[in-house]
Amino acid sequence: MKGLKKIALASAIAAVAAGAQAELKALDDSTMSEMTGQAGLTIDLETKWSIGEFAYQDAGFLVLRDLKMGGNSNEAATQEGYSSMLDNIRMEIDIAGAGATPGGDAHLKYGFSNVKNLAAIHTVLNGNADADLIEASKGSLVAAAVKSPIFTGISRDGVGGDIIDNEVMYGDGDLKIHFTFTDAWQKGGGFEAFRNNQGKSLDGTVTGLGLGDITYAQARDIATSAVDFEFSIGQIGLASSSYDYGRIADLESTDHVTGADADTTTTVLISDLSIKGYLGPADIHIENKGNGFGADNSGYITGFDASGNATRAAGTGNADSKIHWDSFFKVTDLDVYIDIAGVQISDLAIHNERGDTTSLNEMVVGVDASGNPIVVNTASFGFAHSKRDIYAVKDAVLDLSSYIAAGGPGAPAGAAYVDGIAINTKFKGDIDIGHLSFGNTGKSIGAIYITDKTATTNWTISAH
Repeated sequence: MKGLKKIALASAIAAVAAGAQAELKALDDSTMSEMTGQAGLTIDLETKWSIGEFAYQDAGFLVLRDLKMGGNSNEAATQEGYSSMLDNIRMEIDIAGAGATPGGDAHLKYGFSNVKNLAAIHTVLNGNADADLIEASKGSLVAAAVKSPIFTGISRDGVGGDIIDNEVMYGDGDLKIHFTFTDAWQKGGGFEAFRNNQGKSLDGTVTGLGLGDITYAQARDIATSAVDFEFSIGQIGLASSSYDYGRIADLESTDHVTGADADTTTTVLISDLSIKGYLGPADIHIENKGNGFGADNSGYITGFDASGNATRAAGTGNADSKIHWDSFFKVTDLDVYIDIAGVQISDLAIHNERGDTTSLNEMVVGVDASGNPIVVNTASFGFAHSKRDIYAVKDAVLDLSSYIAAGGPGAPAGAAYVDGIAINTKFKGDIDIGHLSFGNTGKSIGAIYITDKTATTNWTISAH
């Protein structure tokens, strides 16, 4: 079987689109070193933890009890690489340099771009790539784009190929943290098992697999299940100012089945929250653009010019340096009881396996007959995708109480504005709710399926 050799075309056509080379060729050691990045720090991680109680005090309390994080317990009896820990996570830390070309010290991994390293491994170990795919890569950029510019065989929806993320060029001095899997083959027995032709398919029904004969579909399912997780919270509740924190006190006295409540100073908001699923790649990018504010002209208004255009205070507004946090995730089973509303939700899933299965990421794969760029969205590999920008906001959040305290109409310019933090988010994916019921009847109103949900939400948070 041709297997993951087909992923090798990912490397070839990605380079074609960047103008780096015209056809696929064998990857020697120097090419491998370029693909695996420049100097940096690699940390392999495994963890599990629990917290008896987390209490936040304003005047009263917000209390979270019995928090736990670890591996997905649903896998205990079914999958080869199960661990009770959240494991098989690799964190790669780099600070970009001034290199402006592919393979340079500013050209770093992003999203699913690591799949191209898998392509390199399979190509080196197996000697060559599929001749028919090599021929496909020799056509024009437009023709290659039609056939999927980074082709990895049959995609999740059975049409065409998966388009894989490219590495990204970052600014000089930017901090980049890339989360990926340590061993892409863990759930099939691990890299060494496949290297010695002892690998297994994800469900264990096919054995004796090697790196050269595992199919793309088998490899994809194993790799996208590489990092499993389980997170739970026993209760989230409100408590009065007299709450005796640290004693793990009586929030549990509320029984959401009978409604019995022995304590009128606490209220359970939700209970029995359990989230199980898989983590895809994640990227944290911190820009190196200095300590300034207001380059985007977003601070408070100081006046108006002769043309009626607003002038804004220098050194206010949005921070020039921002944190960009990009993550792929899949929730396979979420259960929760919303006590305050008497609502039970079970078998909720978040993924991207129906309809438009591409991610939020875009890639230029060539030009059309008029010279305009051809832009496509890259594959999500079945994961929901979330992006967020986090940055400081200075003297830009309107707060009337501050204005009044400073003297109202006689207050100096800017007195009505306070600082805050902005969190801008984007989401793309599908949502399933298998069971929704009210009270303790257990009678479901039916299942709900939401396909191709996209959302953009911007938050600005400040104190008052």
